[in-house]
Amino acid sequence: MVPDVRAVLKEEISRYVGQYCLDGGIESIWGEPLVGFADAHDPGFDMLKALVQDSHHLPGDILPGATIVVSYYLPFKESLARENIEGESPSDSWGRAYMETNLLSVGLGEHLASVVRSMGFPAESPKDVRRTEGTIVSRWSQRHIARMAGLGTFGMNNMLITDSGCCGRFYSIVTGLDVEPDPPVQGENCPFKNDGSCGACMRRCVSGALTPDGFDRHVCDGVGVGNSARFGGVSVCGKCIVGMPCSFRNPRRRV
Repeated sequence: MVPDVRAVLKEEISRYVGQYCLDGGIESIWGEPLVGFADAHDPGFDMLKALVQDSHHLPGDILPGATIVVSYYLPFKESLARENIEGESPSDSWGRAYMETNLLSVGLGEHLASVVRSMGFPAESPKDVRRTEGTIVSRWSQRHIARMAGLGTFGMNNMLITDSGCCGRFYSIVTGLDVEPDPPVQGENCPFKNDGSCGACMRRCVSGALTPDGFDRHVCDGVGVGNSARFGGVSVCGKCIVGMPCSFRNPRRRV
């Protein structure tokens, strides 16, 4: 058993992000990370082949003998989110944040995998996670994996609402760690799913993709793709996750 592995990984994420910003001469746009552990044998992974696409990877496809998928969440800072509230198009800073986070995530995943290997356990950072040709879904759904890792539940905006909100990005590594997996969150963190209250994300959606009847992935994707020319081909919008009661906290928790 590896002692305090969650704390070690959180510290390594924060340290790596800090060094990344220092080396790049940029100001950090990310807050404190969250880390969760999903059971690599959770039946939910098999279900993703039907829910997402039939070519969705299983943990064992990435690392034979996998035991734990480490899911981690990088929340954006509130100051960045505020800049994306006004207007129907994403702010320049919001688009740059997505581009910068994509760059950060590649090295960060490799670094965390190497940290786990230094503990004496195998680990791999998934490589084939982009959307597959001809579809708008990926072979490795980071948000669904985060759900299995106990980091949160889906809101009406199709984002995962964690204890630190939903305004951020999810990533993961596949490992052979000997740690107890985290149970998925029971119940719903989304107020609308709980009792029909809130609904702010649906009112904020600029495309009409979010309604009480569900999420239209194709309509949402069309908006992001339409914005991508401004941001190096990166699909961005984010209007339904900024200025929300769930942006940076879990509305289910009474503080």
